Amino acid sequence: MFIMAQAEVFTDGNVRLQFERKDIPVSKRLRTSLMWDTSKEYMAGLRYIIKINFRINTHYDSDMRIGLGATLNY
Repeated sequence: MFIMAQAEVFTDGNVRLQFERKDIPVSKRLRTSLMWDTSKEYMAGLRYIIKINFRINTHYDSDMRIGLGATLNY
């Protein structure tokens, strides 16, 4: 399990930690992504693979709210 951790120190002395995990398999066709940081921002997303080159996505972010989309790989 690969979790990306990032630490930032800003010039005003604030420190921010962020943890992110992408492409977590839930089932054979369903994947999820998660992110959280110490500034109380978070993200969760789902991808459903319809065919090998086409999938639908949904995403929720604490700042931008919900989003929907489709991905076509060629």
